Amino acid sequence: MNKNLDSREPTLRTLRESAGLTQEQLAKELNLGIRIISDWENGKKVPKFDNAVSLASALKVSLKTLASSMRMNVSKIPND
Repeated sequence: MNKNLDSREPTLRTLRESAGLTQEQLAKELNLGIRIISDWENGKKVPKFDNAVSLASALKVSLKTLASSMRMNVSKIPND
């Protein structure tokens, strides 16, 4: 993960909040524990690909936006 990307980019937390979800609600929707949501938001872990797809769907964002929110460098990934 690249922590030096533009700080104006949304974070996973802000994406979740924009979707109107609490950590508990998101965890329930994804059938995961709240701890994993917290770990993702705090940059301690990143989701496996299948969870990332479910997470992007729940937040109604692209996988590229999701990866960017986790401070991954997505500059070389083409836009759809």
